Order: sequence, then C-alpha cells, then structure tokens
Amino acid sequence: MKTIVVVALAAMLCVGGARGASAWGHDGHRVVGAIADILLEQHLATKAKLRKILGASLSEAATWADCAKGVNYCHRPPSRREVAYTDANPHNRMYHYTDVPAQQTGYVLGAAGTKPDDIVQVSQYAIGILLGTVRKADGPATLRKDEAIWLLAHLVGDIHQPLHVGALYFDSACAKPVDPNIVGKAPDFGIGTAIVETTGGNDIVLPKGEVNLHHYWDDIAVLAAARLPAGGTLNVRAFARQLATHPPAGTATSGAPATWPVAWANEALPLARRALEDIAIRDATPVHGSALKCRWYGSHDAAYVDWAAQRATEQLAKAGHRLAALMVAVLGP
Repeated sequence: MKTIVVVALAAMLCVGGARGASAWGHDGHRVVGAIADILLEQHLATKAKLRKILGASLSEAATWADCAKGVNYCHRPPSRREVAYTDANPHNRMYHYTDVPAQQTGYVLGAAGTKPDDIVQVSQYAIGILLGTVRKADGPATLRKDEAIWLLAHLVGDIHQPLHVGALYFDSACAKPVDPNIVGKAPDFGIGTAIVETTGGNDIVLPKGEVNLHHYWDDIAVLAAARLPAGGTLNVRAFARQLATHPPAGTATSGAPATWPVAWANEALPLARRALEDIAIRDATPVHGSALKCRWYGSHDAAYVDWAAQRATEQLAKAGHRLAALMVAVLGP
C-alpha cells in the first residue's frame, strides 16, 4: 500500500457500527433516482406504470430500503409500508452489500464474502419478481411487486458504490492483507476467527473527525463530485439533470436484465480495490467482542480526493442511467 500524506477532513460523520452506513447517503440515492426519473420522461408508459405502482417517484422511493432500517437512517420513524416490508424481510440490512475480497476479479456466489441474500442475489430476485420468472417463495427476500421496484431503486445505487461490493481482509494480527478464498476454507473462510474484515471500510478511520472510509465514499465523495465542500447542500435535481445529460462511456449493460447485477458488481470491484489500497493504513487496534475485529487508521492525499470525486460522478451517473434502463426492461411494453 502507498505511503500517503494526510489530508484533513471536516468532522462530518462518526464511525458507525458494522454496516451502519447507507451507500451514497440519502442525497446520493436521490440523485440516482432523479436521474432515472428524468430519463423516463422519454418512456412515458413506463413512467406512468411506475407512478401507479409506487405512488411516488424513483427519487423518493430510492431511500425507503434504508428508512426501513429505523429512525437513525431517515431521522423519522419508518412508515407503515416500511415496517411491513421489514417484518417480511428481517434480513433487509444484509441485502445492501456483498464483501468480495478486493483481490478477486469477479463475483461468484459461494466464494468468500458472498451470501445467498447479498445485494447481487436480492437484486436478481427482485428483477425476477418483476419479470415473473421466479416464484415468490423461492428467493432470498419476500417482495410484493411494488417492494421489488423500490428495493431496486435503492440497490442499483448501492451496487455502484464500490465499498458495497469489494472488501479488504487481514490476517489475525490485523497487519497483512489476505484473500480468504486462498488462506481460508469454505463455508466461512475463517472470517471473524482467523481472518478479520474491514466491514466495507467502516473500520478504516480517516484523520480529523474520525470519518471512516465507507462514510467518505457515501457522502464526502458525492459532495466533491458536485464540487461542494464537506457539509455543503446538494441540489439533487440540478445535479441529477447534469448527470442525466452526460452519461459516461460504457453505461449500457448487455445481456438479460437478470444478469446485470453480476456485471455491475464485477465492474465495481476494480474501483473498490483502488479505493481500499490507495489508503495508507496503519496502527490497527483490536476491538474486543465475540468475533475477531480491529479498527485501522489511514490517510490519503489530494490525488485520492480528486480520483474519488471523479469515480463518484461516474458511478452515480451510471447507476441512474442503468436504473432507468432496468425499469424500461422490466416494466416497459
């Protein structure tokens, strides 16, 4: 890993517990949904069908899967609709990520860090529900048609946040990066007993204010993408319109819609690898508990900030364009 000069960050968010963050933050998710809403103005039949099923825009629905987790995520109690969804899906928190080791080049179910109810599997299942190609009782989630749509409105954003796909693991001394697929054995690969994970970057603390790396990508990188300072106010609609009119190269996804989540996860893995490996990590501190766990302290330089802002811009844009394309594919005529 690189030795990098420390860049101070404003005190913005505290270190969360395991999987305490929501990818891109609420503003980022609303941007993704708003891009799709704008693009669907060219597909009025699909847009009308969405509005009838959801009773809301994709930008509004894009945060519901996080709001269903509790008041700490949306600063309001979950709605009756969200409570009903959570009652039927008690593992909703698991649906938002997968933890493929950063050394890997692709997502393979059953390999280290993947789960039957991770973001790839649930996204595929939700797509199948909308296409009518899967049985409701056979999947990793319990979804009505409207819930499948608003869950995808969120998860398509999540899967484009690199640290919701790729992960960094260390040996039992929390010192040397390892690939559990190589040094561990299925089914658990020793994760939590002989191998320690960084929990999507939540356990890597950046200087000045104890902002962790996951939160950095969720929020600060989004603001930097919009050329706003940490703590700035994002105009979601204006930023979405900018990204809607400038799609990055390679945005279109080929193949059947059910294959798209794997393709998107595979595309995010190299970004996750660099997002993790370009941080200078040091000073691991054991965290006592039932599982092997540590907290690391890291730093980055201005080049990392610029790179992360550029990648956040591209990933938000791709997520919005792809969400629109997915809705046309599963709901269009």
